[in-house]
Amino acid sequence: MIPSYAAKHDTTVLILDQEEEQTLSPRILELRKKIHDADYLNDAVQRIAFVISQKLIDNPEELMLRETDE
Repeated sequence: MIPSYAAKHDTTVLILDQEEEQTLSPRILELRKKIHDADYLNDAVQRIAFVISQKLIDNPEELMLRETDE
């Protein structure tokens, strides 16, 4: 009974995905595929780290601790 449920469930998901693909933008569909690619994710993390590092180098005051008014 469980295998038949799984088969029905997988088919339902497939149908939903096909219907969803018709309404989603090509960019969203492309990103959905990329999010499962380990190389893409590693590169994305590296790009984010680089941008943050550059911002901190360009504006070192952001690294300073600020006192709060308590």
